[in-house]
Amino acid sequence: MIMIIDEAFFGFARAGTMDGNTPYPCILDTTDPEQLKLTDGSLVILGQKARPFREKETDETADFRNPVEWLSEDIVIIPDGAQLIQRPRKLIEKLSYVRNKHGMSKLIYLQGIADPYLIPILVYAGVSIFDDSTIRMESIKGIKYTIFGRSKADSAEITDNIDFIRKLIKAVSRSIHSGSIREIVEKYQISSKALEIMRLLDKDYEEECEKFFPRRTPYIKANSLESLRRPDLTRYREYVSNQYKKPSGKNVAVLMPCSARKPYSTSKSHKRIIEAIGKMRNQVHELIVTSPVGLVPRELEQTYPASSYDIPVIGEWYDDEKSMISNIIGAFFKNNSYDKVVAFVDKDLEFIMDSLPEGSILVSWDRSDESLSRLRETVSSIISEHPSSVKTNYKMERYTKIAEYQFGEWIAKYLEGCKIVRNYNSEMVVKDGKPVLIFNEMLGKFTINKQSAPWFIENGKFLVEIDDFKPTANIYAVGVLSTTPDVRQEDEVVLHHKGELKGVGIAKMPSRAMIDLKKGVAVKVRN
Repeated sequence: MIMIIDEAFFGFARAGTMDGNTPYPCILDTTDPEQLKLTDGSLVILGQKARPFREKETDETADFRNPVEWLSEDIVIIPDGAQLIQRPRKLIEKLSYVRNKHGMSKLIYLQGIADPYLIPILVYAGVSIFDDSTIRMESIKGIKYTIFGRSKADSAEITDNIDFIRKLIKAVSRSIHSGSIREIVEKYQISSKALEIMRLLDKDYEEECEKFFPRRTPYIKANSLESLRRPDLTRYREYVSNQYKKPSGKNVAVLMPCSARKPYSTSKSHKRIIEAIGKMRNQVHELIVTSPVGLVPRELEQTYPASSYDIPVIGEWYDDEKSMISNIIGAFFKNNSYDKVVAFVDKDLEFIMDSLPEGSILVSWDRSDESLSRLRETVSSIISEHPSSVKTNYKMERYTKIAEYQFGEWIAKYLEGCKIVRNYNSEMVVKDGKPVLIFNEMLGKFTINKQSAPWFIENGKFLVEIDDFKPTANIYAVGVLSTTPDVRQEDEVVLHHKGELKGVGIAKMPSRAMIDLKKGVAVKVRN
């Protein structure tokens, strides 16, 4: 049996070692019998004998379960990868079937393909092992791999091509560790099939991908329209469209463009807008219109993904962006009503007027003092006609909305009567004199402590059940008994055993992997 130790996850992609010295993702040497050989009708991979697996099939499923996969103790082998890759939809169906049938305890080996221009997306889709058979064939044909694609050469050294792919795989492995493999996949669009596979995953397997996709990544480089369908962005837009509820007392909505600087309120343009609105802000709900995120209520500007994206700006919106923004705005205002809606936007954003409630007001924003004066006069006139008597603590209101976004609307009742206390470089939510949540300004999220952990146990939210032991620095997958379905990688989680609080920490692998695996860090314990 191979000792598989996962070191890092990103969605379906995983990186680690086999037997402590063979890293994966990896490429097998088909000329080395220690790695791969066919003997007596059996396939032996890394010393393990693989056997055909076939369960009773129905006519509806037989087409994509053929060819049948092979199983060894630790590896699922999908034969005839070169044929499957010609039909990307069938390949993704097969990978999904294998993952759901055999779980995360086995690595997936896609046989007979090591196309350097497909490896990043295939790793992203869950493949961990490749072989060099196609590399050898293409090298004989004089094909040389370059960063720009295949080229024809008088002589193509197989060692150069294999070295090219091994360096690529190392880079992909590093991107899993660093949380940037999605950016790698989006940039590496030499192969149209790679793009097709990514689009199929984002569109047809959106729900499955979301369950595995980390709650947050180090950053979002939205350099192509493919970024619009990132699972973390669609997850956010789903929340704002269908679950978000506006703060009480804010009955005038003002929509405005985003800024390159994050948080938006620290930019010169937003400081000018905030100054123009002035003391009326307690009745104004500021909404930022942006791509690829969509719509950002001011109180969520410090959170992921609004705080963590970068996008090239040319002053022109693509149709896909317009459609995304229009959809989220339309859904938002169906669930949130205001006395009046004001769009304070540039000319290129005026298309949003078609998605705003009837009677909304357009005030053109041209960066001039005159336009800011028009905004101030418009808002002042509306408030004089629709005054609000609701008095709120703006900072506590903002933190309550961040907590609702991070954990769910259920947490709001626990934050009633809480105060915000500054302690050194962080702000704490304090209840009955005790800190219950600490806001991490760098990450734009709250950390749970043992004072607030019982809230999560009581509500069955963000829980990882472990065996009856005292957790130390890390919880390994072997010690995990169950998780609640809301847990995603990089989530704040509460550790318990049969309802008894054991600690808190951060999830470091998808919840499915926590259940299926025996090795690897499942939760990084904080206290």
